[in-house]
Amino acid sequence: MATMIIEGDRTKAASGKTYEVHNPATGDVVDEVPAGGPADVDKAAQAAAKAFATWSKLPSNQRREILHKAAQHMLSKVEEIAVLLTREQGKTLLESRLEARRFGENIGWFADLADKIHGQYVRLPDLTTYGLVVRRPIGVCGAIVPWNFPLTLAANKVAPAIAAGNTVVLKPASTTPLATLACIEALIEGGLPEGVVNVVLGQATGEAIVAHPLIRKIALTGSTPTGKKVMAKASETLKKVTLELGGSDPCIVLDDGDLEGAARAISVGRFFNCGQQCLSTKRLFVQEGAYDGLMEKLVARASKLKPGNGLDKDSRMGPMHTETQRAEVEAQVKDAIDRGAKVVYGGGRPTGSEYDRGWFIEPTILENVPDGARMWTEEV
Repeated sequence: MATMIIEGDRTKAASGKTYEVHNPATGDVVDEVPAGGPADVDKAAQAAAKAFATWSKLPSNQRREILHKAAQHMLSKVEEIAVLLTREQGKTLLESRLEARRFGENIGWFADLADKIHGQYVRLPDLTTYGLVVRRPIGVCGAIVPWNFPLTLAANKVAPAIAAGNTVVLKPASTTPLATLACIEALIEGGLPEGVVNVVLGQATGEAIVAHPLIRKIALTGSTPTGKKVMAKASETLKKVTLELGGSDPCIVLDDGDLEGAARAISVGRFFNCGQQCLSTKRLFVQEGAYDGLMEKLVARASKLKPGNGLDKDSRMGPMHTETQRAEVEAQVKDAIDRGAKVVYGGGRPTGSEYDRGWFIEPTILENVPDGARMWTEEV
């Protein structure tokens, strides 16, 4: 059974409760993990505050060297971490390898900035005095990460925080904790001091992180409604907040555009990770003269995206992450069709015994989607 990581220790939930993590391609149980709560967050925050006292005082060049060494060790484990990520999240092994490598590279990239955080000398009107701007780490940071890119988004929050001398309480999404745990374990094995990054699991830990008095900064990637709740709760203790929320991104293609380049970019932007990303290209505005040519190229690319288990080398698109995610996409497709949209490609579930237990859906292209359709106005 996987465990939380608090002050370097592999820790079960204080309540003793657990839950299962499932493979979205097969429905199989990948692992059982602790269902943490406020008591576990308090323990993690205390550990992070303790580690902050020493980590923040290390010379920045020493932090840089420690982080580089830890990142290199983590990068030596990319393949095993990628397999774990595919099993819990569903994305293809190629996508998981890219994401696992990105985690280590981000740690290393921000490590190089650790000794480049400088203050500022300010000249004042009174020539006998001067001002100094001094940059200091804020303390314990809370990082709340979603399931679509658990490693990329964890690194985006953790790497700059610890490079600057802060410590972190990290909460991965409840459905994708395993690869994140493996990454943090690898960093600790590679020399990251215990308590600098602590990992808590379970749905009940998110609100506790936002409310905890020792945690001074919150970084969240999630939905807009969740972002509003986090901002309101964090305001009670005057925490600094950074939010990365949802989107429904447009693309405009004009008559004189590079249609092959546009089709390639749109296909990658929309179908990478089954389109489960806030910056996914979703809505296309195409000038009339480019329409037929672009559509032909998009359909050709979609037809090559074979859905399947992400561990299958022939798979070009994994399943949706959860049954709820697939149901939401199918509801949006139905709503658009009911309003007059036309399915150009896909629109259903792939057939075959290999798809029966997973949350698979075909790559789908619709045209003439009315302005009021949910697909046009809502994020998937």
